[in-house]
Amino acid sequence: MLTNEIMLLASDTLKTHDTWTVFTHKKADGDAVGSATALIQAGVNLNKKVKWFSPDEKLPETYRFLSCFDVHVCTDEFAFDDSHELYIFLDCSNESRSVMGYDVQKNITALNIDHHEDNSHYGKINCVDGKASSTCEVLYRILKAGNWNITKNIAESLYTGIFTDTGGFTFSNTSPLTHRVIAEIIELGAEPSHMADMISQNKSVPGFKVWSKALSRVKTFGPEDIFAVSWLSADDFREACADLTENEGLPSMLMTLRGVKFIAMITENLKGEIRASFRSREGSPLGAGEFARLLGGGGHERASGSFVEFGTLNECVSEIESLILKKYHECSCPDK
Repeated sequence: MLTNEIMLLASDTLKTHDTWTVFTHKKADGDAVGSATALIQAGVNLNKKVKWFSPDEKLPETYRFLSCFDVHVCTDEFAFDDSHELYIFLDCSNESRSVMGYDVQKNITALNIDHHEDNSHYGKINCVDGKASSTCEVLYRILKAGNWNITKNIAESLYTGIFTDTGGFTFSNTSPLTHRVIAEIIELGAEPSHMADMISQNKSVPGFKVWSKALSRVKTFGPEDIFAVSWLSADDFREACADLTENEGLPSMLMTLRGVKFIAMITENLKGEIRASFRSREGSPLGAGEFARLLGGGGHERASGSFVEFGTLNECVSEIESLILKKYHECSCPDK
């Protein structure tokens, strides 16, 4: 349970350390970028020395309007060897989702701020609320508890993470508290119409070409077509001159299909790695998080992802479709 005492401890820890190193997860989304840029700006305002690392070679351009976006540096591994430095993991359900090298046994201070239900509480200080809409919502509550000065650019970053992780306040993780937090963030300077323009109406032409490929391949299946699947190949990105971040928001778009309760969006990157993103809604017989964990991934019950190794891209699509139907039939069978 995330208590006020824990939030105050996190706030005090941030204030007492002069050097911060921030980590976000691979394939950063709006919540990861939003929480990182918000916290980094808060640190800069207090003259902290702040660095930001993740395994991503590039962050989604959609979020470039956020302050401190360009602070990000790509690295696969990091030396966690400074006992005087504060290491902050944002939106990472476990340490393996970000850069390699962290050892929970080391004598370092690691602050874990997250909202994933399956968070492994790997930090020295764990500010985790599995019922929160987003990491940005948790971070806002920490900053508020510690009486931080939340400027307009910090508010815009926090708004971004909450907006994207709730699907524009339409997902079931949108609670009354989420709306109260957003109301306060709006009062701090985040303008809803401007934020919607920057987040939702900010696609590139190459991005549209990639989306059109995925939308043209959508297949619905299962009882009353409640499942949907689509895919993108590395060649699709090359032909459109698009980078992998251009598919940000695409899985949620597939969830707008009438009658669909669960989707799988399967993407091959330029290295040949294949990742599947899953989304589910109320009434789905399968939870997105539970399904991703079958494949070694993780996430929320409504949004999750995993790398998959079923051979070629076509084989991965076929295997995931079969696994969806298999799990559906298993959960539909009456107990014997």
